[in-house]
Amino acid sequence: MQKLPVGIQDFREVRQDNYLYVDKTALIFKLVNTGKYLFMARPRRFGKSLLISTLREIFKGNKALFAGLWIEDKLSWEVYPTLVIDFNDMNYKERPLGGELSKQLLNQAKEHQIALQSEDYKNQFSELIEALAKKYGKKVVVLVDEYDKALTDILEFPDQFEVNRSILKNFYGILKSKDPYLHFVLLTGVSKFGKISIFSDLNNLFDLTLYEPLACLFGYTQEELEHYFMPHFEQISTKLAMPLPTLLENVKLWYNGYSWDGKNTLYNPFSILNFCQHGRLNNYWFETGTPTFLTKLLKERGIPSYQLDSLLSDEMGVSNADPERIDVVSLLFQTGYLTIKKANWAGAPADFTLSYPNLEVKESFLKYLLAEYTSFRPNEINTNILQRIRKALTEHQWEDFFEILQSVFASVPYQIFKTEEAYFHSLTHVVLQLTSTVVFSEVATNKGRMDMVLSTSAHIYIFEFKISGTAKEALAQIEKQGYAERFAATGKTIHLLGVVFEGTSRSVKEWEEQIKI
Repeated sequence: MQKLPVGIQDFREVRQDNYLYVDKTALIFKLVNTGKYLFMARPRRFGKSLLISTLREIFKGNKALFAGLWIEDKLSWEVYPTLVIDFNDMNYKERPLGGELSKQLLNQAKEHQIALQSEDYKNQFSELIEALAKKYGKKVVVLVDEYDKALTDILEFPDQFEVNRSILKNFYGILKSKDPYLHFVLLTGVSKFGKISIFSDLNNLFDLTLYEPLACLFGYTQEELEHYFMPHFEQISTKLAMPLPTLLENVKLWYNGYSWDGKNTLYNPFSILNFCQHGRLNNYWFETGTPTFLTKLLKERGIPSYQLDSLLSDEMGVSNADPERIDVVSLLFQTGYLTIKKANWAGAPADFTLSYPNLEVKESFLKYLLAEYTSFRPNEINTNILQRIRKALTEHQWEDFFEILQSVFASVPYQIFKTEEAYFHSLTHVVLQLTSTVVFSEVATNKGRMDMVLSTSAHIYIFEFKISGTAKEALAQIEKQGYAERFAATGKTIHLLGVVFEGTSRSVKEWEEQIKI
């Protein structure tokens, strides 16, 4: 059984030390033959650095490293001088970004025994490209890893963001003027901020983010997962005394679901590697970065949590990249907290249905979202509270159910509490989703929208929320609109619940239940 390359992003090390490598070279071959100036965005920890390292070895002509891989006999293995700009290795938070760029360029010039005369990063970049081309008599390859990291890391600091944006615009602007000396250019990152604020001069950049032929370049397909990782799954299945089909289904629920074309779903590679290493389900990818900035934006913009379950957008919407008017839905998609569940490519632009990719992301993101609305910390949203709510719901102990829910409302700091119905609705939705209950909000019918519907194996619960009026009036609205009719054929017991919130006291004022069998 091959070793797992957890935390290893260097292709040479992976191959020479016999770590497991999922062969993506057929798609990499397609990538290098797609165009000259390429850009591709993917969430963090999705293999972008490994791709850059792999391309570096390809353009250095190191055929031996690719023995047994698809691409081995498909290339002429011609050698090109290659520059790799890696923002992961820059300390731009404590030092000027321009100085960090200059340091990388000087180090690479030294590797090629080139003495740069220029003193600033912009002219050094220009000089180094031209010097490499002249020294080796070949055009230069430029590979940029995490091109936008110096921007996405400081989104909350607009002044520094603008300083870094200006530096990067000057830096990348060199590429256009050096076109005669360039063979291939690829920039990878998480966001698309550079599309309008950095690359405006580089108007021939081909954006591959939603390019269907390369949709599976990052992440693992189901076929790849079962081909490369089955020995690890079999070992974990034995260790946990869990049938292999059950284990695979759990892994799929937790880590599969990412899609950039609405057709192919992909596993998060970082989570899969860590799952195989540790032998248990956990929030591996989520724990490497927190979405605090995004949850704050959601709260500030007043976007209800339940809308994230199924959001309609289009190609323009998910590609929005204006840092001065940040589109929170676009940023949620680009950073991996939302993904494409359905795609209609016949539209102009193409339109998408977005949602959480999988259970790992959904459960963890909801905890951070609930923490943003309340005084809880994410790690304080313990299973005890959630289990009590689930038990009260299962046993139809409504007094207990609303008492526990009220304790959550009471935890919201007074100064940030809002008395709108949507605020109570959003909090209730988040809490119930964290109990693993099947929850739908704002369910459309031909007569209106149901506020919230819960579904279990034997019961349907239809909620109508009010901020004023009475619980009887809320029930009367459910009856008048005929909401229960939609579920009559399910054979399940249908519970109608009218709930009235009281904003000043942050409480459930009253509730009333009606059962339809």
